[in-house]
Amino acid sequence: MPRQDWGRTMSAKSDALETAVTDYIQARTALEAAPDARARLLADRAFARLAALAAPRIRYFTRSYGLSDVAEDAAQVCAIALHRAAERYDPARARFTTYVNWQFRAELQALRLRLHGDQRCAGRREVAAIFSLDALQEEGDDEWLVDPAAEEETERAAADNLAALLADRLVEEWADRRRTRLGTSRGDGARQEARIAVEAKLVRHHLMVSGTAERLRESDRHIVRRALADIVHHAPVRKRH
Repeated sequence: MPRQDWGRTMSAKSDALETAVTDYIQARTALEAAPDARARLLADRAFARLAALAAPRIRYFTRSYGLSDVAEDAAQVCAIALHRAAERYDPARARFTTYVNWQFRAELQALRLRLHGDQRCAGRREVAAIFSLDALQEEGDDEWLVDPAAEEETERAAADNLAALLADRLVEEWADRRRTRLGTSRGDGARQEARIAVEAKLVRHHLMVSGTAERLRESDRHIVRRALADIVHHAPVRKRH
């Protein structure tokens, strides 16, 4: 099969799986709202369709993990993984294909470990994690996932981002005022815009520089000094109560 056709086929299968899990989630939600026989039947049918679409994927992973000799056991653990994935799936975080693949890999890896020890399949290039995140959390062994520096780094990145946004806004407003002043005495619009763009880049850079200011040519220092003075002059001032 040509690579392009293969890609379209895989995409179509992923889309079908996404539609099926969406239908199951809707049927399950309806069952929870009104738990009658009809709603249960619709939910069961939706899950059966989801399982049928996932079956080729399960068979593929079963062969990849060298578990064809225990295909029935592999199918059972994958059915559990599929049900868990459908129950906990969040479309905002990932495609269902990606999420359920992780669940299948984790369960099959754990099954192979129980049956065969820590042997690797012949010719296999990829080694999946032995335990799923859910299993680690249930056992209380997920503390190693916590990064002590993550909060500080996240706050620092957020502060840097806010500073950059503020600098962009201040320079943009300064450039508008600069454009207005130059427009009364300059006729060449293109040259004027090029000049303002260069000056704005210079001013923004120095707004974001921390520590000792860089050495500038006299003309550039004059531009930055006047621009910063103008920005400070027009910056909104909060009144203290």
